[in-house]
Amino acid sequence: MEKNKKSNVFKVSIIVPVWNVEKYIAKCLDSLVNQTLEEIEIIVVNDGSPDNSQKIIDKYVKKYPDKVKSFIKENGGQGSARNLGIEKAKGEYISFVDSDDWLDSEALEKMYNLAKKNKSDIVICDMIDHYDNYTIYHNCTKYNSVFEVTPSACNKIFKREIINNFRFLSRLWYEDFNFTTKVLFNTDKISNISEGFYNCNCGHESTMNNNNSKKNLDMIIVIDDIIDYLKKNDKYDKNIVSYLIFNHILITTINRVAIQKSDDKNYVIRQLIKYCRDNISDYRKQDFYNNINKNRKIIAWLNYHNMYNLSKIILNVKNKIKR
Repeated sequence: MEKNKKSNVFKVSIIVPVWNVEKYIAKCLDSLVNQTLEEIEIIVVNDGSPDNSQKIIDKYVKKYPDKVKSFIKENGGQGSARNLGIEKAKGEYISFVDSDDWLDSEALEKMYNLAKKNKSDIVICDMIDHYDNYTIYHNCTKYNSVFEVTPSACNKIFKREIINNFRFLSRLWYEDFNFTTKVLFNTDKISNISEGFYNCNCGHESTMNNNNSKKNLDMIIVIDDIIDYLKKNDKYDKNIVSYLIFNHILITTINRVAIQKSDDKNYVIRQLIKYCRDNISDYRKQDFYNNINKNRKIIAWLNYHNMYNLSKIILNVKNKIKR
């Protein structure tokens, strides 16, 4: 740690946005300060959290002054907290960890070493979702195209240079999907390590687990912003964009809203279906469709034709079998 203090050279900067996580943040920070990679800085950004999270953060700053850095800002959403962290980061690579999640102790050392060995701009690892009574392992490193990878910013390390001027959208859900997708369009220097290093705490309310149906319409804003960026930078690819809409709206977002208990959910799903019909009416003619498995094709067809309740039943049975 003394080496960090003198040289101020960090291999990885870990950015942790914080809001209302006093029950979980200690486990998160324990997993970070105990990383086997020594040359790291942990940038904790309190996004105006009203609970006792800052008191816990202060304890880690006091105990690990050469590793843990604390910043407090007015509430602006997770995206704005991550953006502040990017501005403060000095590491060669940047990692994002949500404050209710945790990393395996060797995660950053193995990912960083692989990045250096392969001269990678991005390294991706697998993820594990932890629920109250079961876990789900996500093989994030098995894919035909990087755009099939989970768009989370959290199971990756990014070379700080490749991030450049990219920033997260503020006060929108799915801002990590927007950020990660734009970065992926700017490099093919990507490595994978097929180990479940990133652990997600899924046993409480979150963007992925809630009843706020209307906020899922943010996905439309997020994808429109990606399309606008691609067209302005001469990177637009219809096949990839069609896949993003197909996967993230026609399947994932509609399925997520369908299981919610909200008076708005049917309205929201109608808007999502309309967006798909307006933008990918020909999705079955796109190249990506040949690589979609039969089950996902069926779910997509049902959702596209307004039969999402049947999709919900099928997925519910599938999830029970998976557990």
